[in-house]
Amino acid sequence: MKLINKLASIKFFFTLSALMLIAFLLGGVIPQGEALEAYQQMFGRLGGNLVVALRFNNVFSSFWFMALMAGGALNMVACTVKQWKVLKLRPGVFLSHVGVTLMFFGGAVHGLFAVRGIMALETGQVRSEFDGDSGVSEALPFEVTLKSFQIHYWDQEKHIIHVLKKCEDPGHEGEDLVESVEVVPGKDAHFASTGADLSVLNFYPNFSIGNEGPMTVNEARENPALAIKPAGAKAPKAAKASYLFANHPDFHGVQTADGLRYVYEYNPGRVKQFESRIAFLENGVEKLEKLINVNSPAAYKGYRFYQSGYDPKNPNYSSIQVSKDPSVFFIYAGFAALMIGLSMAFWKEMK
Repeated sequence: MKLINKLASIKFFFTLSALMLIAFLLGGVIPQGEALEAYQQMFGRLGGNLVVALRFNNVFSSFWFMALMAGGALNMVACTVKQWKVLKLRPGVFLSHVGVTLMFFGGAVHGLFAVRGIMALETGQVRSEFDGDSGVSEALPFEVTLKSFQIHYWDQEKHIIHVLKKCEDPGHEGEDLVESVEVVPGKDAHFASTGADLSVLNFYPNFSIGNEGPMTVNEARENPALAIKPAGAKAPKAAKASYLFANHPDFHGVQTADGLRYVYEYNPGRVKQFESRIAFLENGVEKLEKLINVNSPAAYKGYRFYQSGYDPKNPNYSSIQVSKDPSVFFIYAGFAALMIGLSMAFWKEMK
């Protein structure tokens, strides 16, 4: 009975409350889940080492936070046992005690068993683990493969060819813009300023020179280029292709006979949404396929998969956030019991 009285004491409750408030402040102020080097940059070498040693970098899964959760649950249980005769007559208050206890229990379950991290996948790749926030690889009881990755745009990418002319004003250097025309790879474009047509032969997202000539390394828009040549009736039949490079407008451009210069500008489309089509495998057999995007995760065997990012330089890459949190049921059940219990208690007092 003495132990129950100590656990149920109001001093114990307020002490726990103060320590929990400090823990919440630490978890909110100190960035969580960063590498040791990041904390050393923030707080100095000694301070960074201290943050990691005391688990201030992972407050809500630390041993001392789990102890606070356990203490809170014991306090609620002890109060319930001590005040059982009174609580039997006030079911609303009793239900509120149960709700708070469930939330404390849920907090402990979260700290002990919840996992979260990032799974990096390329199209066709199969993985059965992900990189946890704690820096440790977390194994999955199944496999995940990326079947496809797609980016949707508000507007599509644009290819614009500008016609520039050297500034004739002796007091100013540089070039004046004469005309801008949006072009489409594979089609001809007319330029009124030069009175000529250009045939846009090909678009190279990441231009390079290979053994067989001009090529694109991949679909990443790292070095966009256009292959063009004169078109129309006035164009020489033996005209060769010229190349315009978006990343080097000041150094590359096709010069005309009258001193005008063609320069290429590449405008990427504005990203609207990106999504991954993933499949879950067990022993090599596909069990479920799901299309996920930023607002629509997938769930499989207690794990949730969220679309979190992509690599503009690699159109086959997808970054997927993985999480498993068995505490969710207890947290929600605790909130529900607390709200219902308080409503019952206040309702009875108002009657």
